[in-house]
Formats: sequence, C-alpha cells, structure tokens
Amino acid sequence: MYDYRYEPHRVVFMIDNKSFYASCEALRLGLNPMEVALAVVSQQPGSQWGSGLIMAASPLAKQKYGLSNVMRARDLPPKSQAPDLLLVEPHMNLYIKRSMEVLQIFRKYAADEDIHVYSIDESMIDMTESWHLFGDDPYLVARKIQKDIRDSLGLYTTCGIGENPLLAKLAMDISAKHRTSMIACWHYIDVPDTIWKIPKLEDVWGINVRTASR
Repeated sequence: MYDYRYEPHRVVFMIDNKSFYASCEALRLGLNPMEVALAVVSQQPGSQWGSGLIMAASPLAKQKYGLSNVMRARDLPPKSQAPDLLLVEPHMNLYIKRSMEVLQIFRKYAADEDIHVYSIDESMIDMTESWHLFGDDPYLVARKIQKDIRDSLGLYTTCGIGENPLLAKLAMDISAKHRTSMIACWHYIDVPDTIWKIPKLEDVWGINVRTASR
C-alpha cells in the first residue's frame, strides 16, 4: 500500500454547473433545467429541424433521446418521435454572465487566490483555509454552496471533494454526477476502491483512447 502521509492533504472542491448551456436556456424560458428535454443547437437562421450542431443537452434530453454534446443535429430523432424536445439557439453572452455570477458566489466562500476557473462552467476551489467558517464538515459546506447557487441562479451543480485537485476532479466526474446529492468525496485512503476500480481509463480526466490503449 502506498504511503500517502507525505502527500499534500488539502480540501479541494471541483464544482461543475450541470449541463450549463442547456440549463441557462431552460431558466431563460422559465423552465426547470432538470425537468425539460432541451438541446442548444448552433445553426443558421431559418434552418429546419435536424440541421446544425448540438452544443449542449439537458439531462432529460440525454436520458430520453440519447443526445450528447457536440453531436450533429441530423442525428436527432424525428420531430414526430420527440414532440417535447425543445431546440434553442445559443446565447453566449448569457452563459458568460451566469458564469460570472457563479464566480461571485464562490467569492463568498474562498479568497480569490484559492479560486481557479477551469472553464466557463467548471472551477476548482481550495477550501482548506475557509471551509470551517461555513460548516462542521466539507460535505455540508459543499451542500451550502450548491444551495446558494440553486437559490440565487436556479442552476444545479455537481461537486467533487478531494485531498488534491486530481482526486476532486475524478470524484466529480466519476461519482458525483451519478449521485442524488451530486457530491462525492474521495480521499487518498479510498484510492484502491475508487481510482483502481475505474473500468474505462478514458473516463479519467486527461486520458484519451490512444493513451488508454498504451
């Protein structure tokens, strides 16, 4: 067994806005992001059903119609077979605005130097020095941040908690997204039961198919 005593033991949150573009569009239309089948499609004005590129899909659209991000709209089911599927055009200014608003919420819980924006919908927060100011356990603090974002903006978030950034990222990608709470905590001691048990290496952040085969 590897000795992790000399590894950095931080409290790192990796937080992702679930189906961000699709969620922003659902909220713009006054709909619940988790209860609507919606896809954000980049296409030419006036184009017909089935043209363009799918930039994002809501969780229900993925589950019900097998949609995935960055697939061709021509692969959509016929409109007659998906009468409840909403197709909307992207509004990038809206997504940027919501992303900045989420960042402002993060700043209530951590100093700027501890917040690292990874993408428009995903950030890493080193909560080591601040989590204890907001709760008795990092898990409860993550729930508080989730609730703050949900109550303020209507967005749902997933959160991975780890002792280093990689553990936090993998906890979010591999576990949190499939849990009802949308929170997962991975520690060094859990590595044999978590990372070692990942069946597809391509599911690990930073590993593509070619690297996995090697």
